[in-house]
Amino acid sequence: MSAIDVDYEGLVDPGLIRVRDVLGSYEAGSSSSLIEVLDGCSSRLAKDESYRHNIGAENSGLWSLLHQLWRLSSEEATYEDENRTSHTPLCLSVARLTRNIVAGVPSNQNRAFENENLVRSLVHHYTTYSAVQDSATYPTTRMLVQTLSNLVTGNDALISRLWKTYLTLPEEQLILLRLLTSPDARTVSSTLVLSLNCIHSNHERMEMLVTSPRGPRITITMLDRMSAHVESEETYASQVFSIGFELFTQLIEAGLVPALYAAICMPGEPITPPQTTLLKLLDSYLHKASQGLQAKARNDALVRMLIDTFFDLAGYAQEAIRRALGSADDSQAAPSNVEEDAPLNDTGGDSMLPPPKELDLLLPKVSEALVLVSQCLTTLALASNEAATSSDGSWKVKATLAAARSASGEGLVESLVETLRLLDTFLPRITFGRVVERPSPPGTRPPPADTTQHPQKGIEGFSYVKRDLVRLLGIVALDDKGVQDRVRECGGIPVVMNLCVVDDRNPYMKEHAILALRNLLHGNKTNQDVVREIQPVAKWDERGVLQGLQ
Repeated sequence: MSAIDVDYEGLVDPGLIRVRDVLGSYEAGSSSSLIEVLDGCSSRLAKDESYRHNIGAENSGLWSLLHQLWRLSSEEATYEDENRTSHTPLCLSVARLTRNIVAGVPSNQNRAFENENLVRSLVHHYTTYSAVQDSATYPTTRMLVQTLSNLVTGNDALISRLWKTYLTLPEEQLILLRLLTSPDARTVSSTLVLSLNCIHSNHERMEMLVTSPRGPRITITMLDRMSAHVESEETYASQVFSIGFELFTQLIEAGLVPALYAAICMPGEPITPPQTTLLKLLDSYLHKASQGLQAKARNDALVRMLIDTFFDLAGYAQEAIRRALGSADDSQAAPSNVEEDAPLNDTGGDSMLPPPKELDLLLPKVSEALVLVSQCLTTLALASNEAATSSDGSWKVKATLAAARSASGEGLVESLVETLRLLDTFLPRITFGRVVERPSPPGTRPPPADTTQHPQKGIEGFSYVKRDLVRLLGIVALDDKGVQDRVRECGGIPVVMNLCVVDDRNPYMKEHAILALRNLLHGNKTNQDVVREIQPVAKWDERGVLQGLQ
């Protein structure tokens, strides 16, 4: 590229005239002088707000000059590829100048937006596989994203144009996806800021993340990147999660979680990693500000989605545990009750725990999701119990949970009991790092000793599941005789009694189980009689070993 013939009329600003003059003598590979004058103008624009507001109106030739600078940046990028030269900083300076010209000035935004297609093509160029391998390109990529953000922020008409375009681009041109997968956390956080600015307080644009051709895939990528950065101590990585949480808070408060959860599912899978991350965000939001979802219709849809998800996850977990135990018949005998005041330092080992016959590798992930769903329902039920969301107080999550039934007709109460019963049979209790022996049911012989390491001991993902399920059961049973009777009729009282123990995998499970038992017995003489009739079949001796009662 040789010198450029530049003669833009209407330039009265000395800085811009200097840019014009240097641009006229520009040659490829010698951009230092041009960069210097561009950065000088950018610096003044950043510091002087009145200068930023006036420069577009007073310099009619500015927009032709700016367009030429973007064309030159695009040609430079092509020149880099063809000549295998190192990255040149011209594009960075042009992007910075544009970013500062348009910041908070709608009239400047409207004129500069004419260059959006050139900016987009440069973003595409700097997010190719070869470009992202060179960390020297990251500052330019970030500046391009910031330029796009400033081009539209506060300008509703331009935001709508850009957002609709970016969520309907062909797969190979989907720059939001390319930016979100960048190895540079600062680029990812800048992209999330752009996305947040686009959807802020606009339901139609939020909904496009669910309904547009590329929306669900972009949303999945956002969730994946947030999950990858959630525990990072690096400053910009933590910003990825905090900005992403603010973005998904907008979607939660808009009532879009049910539709989004369905949009990011994978056929044939009980739960996907992005769905789990979405549930984590929802759980965190509800704990932080459960009053944020006060619209009855939005709460109703959310509760229905959580109930349906619970039935799906609980059904999958029940079938997986039955297969692991060998057959449905093998798992029907309810675990026997053990004296509550027994010592908790068992030394017996694993001889009472035969290895699973078939272990579903998805079960830990399903268990993790069950915990999240249970916590969300618990938070909503407690919040609705304290203050009804409708004027007549008719909407109650607890009543909705008590009445809920699956497509097959199973009640949520019965599903909770069955899931707890199977989990308590399947998962050994861990106390002070030791697996606690369970006594054999009356009239049965203990299984043969197994000298191998029990496979269940190494499984992750089962933390808190029994604790949170029994807590939810106790909340649903509170002051509801119908639920109390249903729990008794499906054999749930012994199940809850057997959870009144310490389990390191389920902190405070004993306390929640005792409270649930209290709620099941309160004002229900029949349930109280059932408890009186139950006798322990074993106790702990002074050595911490289970012994049968004579």
